[in-house]
Amino acid sequence: MNLNQKRTPFAEVLNHLDRKYSNFDGTGYHEPYYDYIEGAPDESATGTGMQGTKVFQADPYQIIVENPDKVAHKAIIFGKNKFSSKPNFGSDPEIKITMGQPGVEYVELLESSASAFVTQFMRIESDNKLQITKFITVNERNPNGNSNQRSLNMQQFKSAYQNLENMLDAPINEKITGSTYWEIEIEPLTRVFYTIFPLYKVDISEPLSGNEPIKTFGPARVNTAGLILPQQTLLPRR
Repeated sequence: MNLNQKRTPFAEVLNHLDRKYSNFDGTGYHEPYYDYIEGAPDESATGTGMQGTKVFQADPYQIIVENPDKVAHKAIIFGKNKFSSKPNFGSDPEIKITMGQPGVEYVELLESSASAFVTQFMRIESDNKLQITKFITVNERNPNGNSNQRSLNMQQFKSAYQNLENMLDAPINEKITGSTYWEIEIEPLTRVFYTIFPLYKVDISEPLSGNEPIKTFGPARVNTAGLILPQQTLLPRR
């Protein structure tokens, strides 16, 4: 071991992640940093005296899925109603799921998903480029017992403007409830990061504190270093 190797302080790592993902550590949800959307329903009844809907800073979840085995295995993400009491929360035994936020357990995300939220953006990162564009099978079930299954083709989000093979940015709008779960095949010896930015979160306990039950979040602010924008071509004057 090289004892002279310089180590990066853990606090500096967290600061870097917070800058990259905007409130990566989970703070900001109740912080008074918000804007107002013109033309939205009047919130003067809440005592703000202003028109519009509060828009809070982006507050992402980061889910880390790892398959240390030499063969592919299935991972289940979300699915609180069906998998919260199942071994390994429904995933194959070889799969390990953790959260990127320090001190947060994956089971806490499952419990919180009982209150619905809607996604606006997801970033997928992995050293295994085959994992980046893996299909995500979305399973949904309504209170009447009707089930629906469909596939998210992540390959469609890969464009010539995203030049990093180990990263994919996908503007997806998916509703997550306690009855929703995703199935993903994880490649052998692979670790993948799913950073998910909600657009709306529902918390029915918020009115008890005088707050609105639905939180609206601003656009995901991520480092777009992996995104090459097209160059503008100026036509010569005649």
